[in-house]
Amino acid sequence: TDVGVFLAAKMSERSDLSVETRGSVMQLGMVLDRLPRTAVILILPSGFTLLNRLGLVALPAVLLTVIWLAAAAWAVVMWSGFLKPHTAIEALSHKINFFVHVLLVAVLAYVLFMLWGGALPMWAWFKILCVALILICGIALDITFKPAVVAFTDIMTNGANEERDERYRVAIRPVYRWVLGIYLFVVLAAYFGVVKPSFG
Repeated sequence: TDVGVFLAAKMSERSDLSVETRGSVMQLGMVLDRLPRTAVILILPSGFTLLNRLGLVALPAVLLTVIWLAAAAWAVVMWSGFLKPHTAIEALSHKINFFVHVLLVAVLAYVLFMLWGGALPMWAWFKILCVALILICGIALDITFKPAVVAFTDIMTNGANEERDERYRVAIRPVYRWVLGIYLFVVLAAYFGVVKPSFG
C-alpha cells in the first residue's frame, strides 16, 4: 500500500491533470497511507514477540503484554486522528505520533548500545538497527512533507499554474528520498530476519 501512496504523490505532481483529479489522487494516497503507518506500530510488539519465542531475549509475559497494549493504544490514537480530519483531535494525534516516534528512536538506540558485543546475534542487532532507521526516516518524512502540503494546498485553493506547480515539485522532492530510505531499510530488515546471515 505504501507504493500506492508513493505513486499517488507522483501523480499529484502532474500538471496535465485537473486540479480536482490531483486532489482526489492525493486524498486516496492519504487514505492508503494509514495501512503502512499501522504496520510501523506493529513492528515493535511483533519483533519483541519473535525475539522472545526464538529464545534470544527473555521477556516476562507481563512486559510483553504491556508492549502489545502500548502499541494498541498508539494505534487508537493514530486512527482517532485519521477518522477526525481537520480537527483538534487530528492535530493532537499528529503531535503524539511524532513524540512516540522520537521516543522509540531513543529507546532503540539505548537497546542497541546495551546489546552491542554479543548479547544478541549480529543479524538480530542489525535488524533492530534497521527498525530504528525506518523510524528516523518516518520522522524526517513527516517534517519534510509539511512544506509540500502547504504548496499543494495553494494549488487546490488558488488553482494550478507553472509557478505553483514548480513550488510543489521542489517541496515534495525531499519526501521521496525518505520514502525510498524506508523501503531500503524494510528490505534490509527482512533480509536479516529471514536469511539470518553469519558475521563470523
